[in-house]
Amino acid sequence: MDLRGARVVIVGFGRSGRAAARLAAVLGAEVVVSENRRAEDLPPGDYYALLERGVRFETGGHRAETLLSADLVVVSPGVPPAVYESAQKKGLPVWGELEFAFRALRRRPPLVAVTGTNGKTTTTAMVADILRLSGFKVFAGGNYGIPLAEYVLSGEPAERLVLEVSSFQLETVEAFAPQAAAILNLTPDHLERYGDLGAYARAKARVFQNLPGEGVGLLPHPGLSGAGGELLLRECPDFRGSLLFFGDFPGLPVEVGERDFRLRIFGEEEVYSFAGFRLLGRHNRLNFAVAAALARTVGASPEAVQKAVRSFVGFPHRLEFVGSFGGVYFVNDSKATNVDATRVALESLSEPIVLILGGLHKGASYRPLYELIRRKVRLLILMGASRGVMAEELSGATEMRLAEGLAEALALALQEARPGDTVLLSPAAASFDQFESYEERGEVFRDLVLAYAPKVLAREEPSPEVYH
Repeated sequence: MDLRGARVVIVGFGRSGRAAARLAAVLGAEVVVSENRRAEDLPPGDYYALLERGVRFETGGHRAETLLSADLVVVSPGVPPAVYESAQKKGLPVWGELEFAFRALRRRPPLVAVTGTNGKTTTTAMVADILRLSGFKVFAGGNYGIPLAEYVLSGEPAERLVLEVSSFQLETVEAFAPQAAAILNLTPDHLERYGDLGAYARAKARVFQNLPGEGVGLLPHPGLSGAGGELLLRECPDFRGSLLFFGDFPGLPVEVGERDFRLRIFGEEEVYSFAGFRLLGRHNRLNFAVAAALARTVGASPEAVQKAVRSFVGFPHRLEFVGSFGGVYFVNDSKATNVDATRVALESLSEPIVLILGGLHKGASYRPLYELIRRKVRLLILMGASRGVMAEELSGATEMRLAEGLAEALALALQEARPGDTVLLSPAAASFDQFESYEERGEVFRDLVLAYAPKVLAREEPSPEVYH
């Protein structure tokens, strides 16, 4: 891609925006960065390095006239569509960093894309792990971790690309073309941006639009409980590749059971055992089977799939066992920023549960959790900005307490917990009312548990009955 003489406006200076700005400068463009924050609040290293390269910054807000003067607009995932709507109406190309970096690839090795409301990061890492065990040099990144633009800038050749992609990124794709892609699930999330679940599904389904004829797209079977497969199938664009279902029904191309999973994609049926699998819950078994199917589609070996079953260890803040104190177990699921993620956590754990919910409200109803909380949660502790809405919608489900923040919530949990309880942080809300990220929220929870419960440092293993 040659951008010499072109004026490129980068909207947003988060990690993907910074990578896109560097890439545009390397490709010879006249680069302008539009950013809401003030110049003094930007990461100084990147800011001054780009200034030295001749990049111009407009800070303190996005100006329509700046975008309208561009030959190309590259938007960061979190930027509201209203910011760049005028550029689209004028007919200017408006791409996200994902589309921009894909077009800038000098060579295009087989690419796997993973999206869905929940489980994207873990499944992306699973695919990468299987491919590495098969002997491939792999780049894994995208929405989580390293932006694709940074890979392009590195010049390091990979033999396989594995990308986590979000609905925000997919809104602006045109040429982006994976060889294999999966939508893991669809549940209410980001409704403040999309307005309804159908629009959210259409954004997710764009991951399939450029699959080649030999490509594979994986969707949850419409009958798979809570996965949104029926709506996703309805909103899928026409594409040339094969659309295959996964789930726990006999005979599916990707069939997932308690003890094993089966792939019926590559001729003869392949059967893989879950013996030695370390991750908790049915959702992780589903995700691993999808990862195996994606990896096999782009050349992974069956031996690597079976080896990865035993070797993959997962990520922090996703049903992470912190430890035990006085017979009480502590689980950090701070990554659960929406209702469905918390539903999955509750279904994965045995009762009785002391559940800590709350954070920044994202627009979805909490009523879908009511029956699970009534059955499995002995005490519900609501914290943060969403606690009022949650208290109203979950009133009567179980005994309830309110807390200002996480420290108070954990103190209440420690007061009330009994031997055999599991104290679960699974907020069903964003972290931004009190924390920079869900990672920070999870780390604070972990630190508080260790500070208030010294016996956790012994790292007692949970009994087999704690998790399903």
